[in-house]
Amino acid sequence: MVRKILKFMSEDPLELTRIANKRFSELLSDGFRLFVKNWLKIIVPISVFYVISLLLRIVLLANANWNLILLEAIVAPLASVDPSSLTETQLNSMISYILTTWGIDTLNFIIGAVFTTLGLCSVAVYLYKDYNGEKTSLKESIKGAFNSKLIAVILILALLIPLGNFMLAIPAIIIFGFYIFSIYTYQLDDNNRSIKEAKILSKGAFWKIIGTFLVTIIITLIVVMFYQFAIEIMFPVSNSTLISWYDPANFRFELIFLYNLMNNVVSILFEPLFICLLTPLFTHMKARRNLGYNHHQREHSYQRVYQPSTLTQPEYTEKGIFCPFCGQHMDFKLKFCPSCGESIEFLTK
Repeated sequence: MVRKILKFMSEDPLELTRIANKRFSELLSDGFRLFVKNWLKIIVPISVFYVISLLLRIVLLANANWNLILLEAIVAPLASVDPSSLTETQLNSMISYILTTWGIDTLNFIIGAVFTTLGLCSVAVYLYKDYNGEKTSLKESIKGAFNSKLIAVILILALLIPLGNFMLAIPAIIIFGFYIFSIYTYQLDDNNRSIKEAKILSKGAFWKIIGTFLVTIIITLIVVMFYQFAIEIMFPVSNSTLISWYDPANFRFELIFLYNLMNNVVSILFEPLFICLLTPLFTHMKARRNLGYNHHQREHSYQRVYQPSTLTQPEYTEKGIFCPFCGQHMDFKLKFCPSCGESIEFLTK
């Protein structure tokens, strides 16, 4: 019974209009509150996925990292040598170094992106329902996240974005801005057009999505800067020590893992921030679409694509009524809304 009431509230035109008309600054504020409220819950699954990705990167790329260390020892002295005097062997070493570096960075990026995507997907619906006031279970959200549609999301966000990032980053930014909402839509939409739906919802919100991501990055980087400074003072680790840990003859997996984990503590702790900031924006755009807003108009002049007669009559109170178009409260029944100017004469009949 409670779920039915909450569902009715989420489909109420007045509630949808209130969310649809929120400013970007208000959505960010809602996101920060969502982060504070749910951090303790969502940090667990997100951290688990991060730790798994870290373990895989260490194990799978151990030999590649050791080869890179050996190549770096050969290439480093060549930086001060005249390029025209380099031998064929030295040139081959430089090419091998560049390709190995690119390969390790690409695989690191892809593995990290896959498990980051899994972490975000596992909590996306939980945060969405919580933001809309619906009682939900994190366990159910995680369970529902793993379905056949998840494969398409991973291919787009965890494979195309990392590959696009190595092509001047522009393709990665475009893919990210247009399809990041798919972490919600593939779970919320029952049809097979969830990826297309994500792109539709992103229209008119592309730069807000990028802005949300930048806010997350800036906050995280500021904290990381102070944290790294403190770590380097309290727990200094020399390059020679790091190199010795990767030596196959004395491979120290546990020390490499702890070192990487310690250096990424802040990134792990702040990773839920992005999904929390993104959730109100997604809800905002979904509300606009459900209400029929025309996304090709400017934000302050969105238009309806349906007539007032199709609206659900608002609830009258002793203190007046609310405009079904913009949510403006009125103490008296008027012919026109004093806020948006729409005719509301039909409400007084």
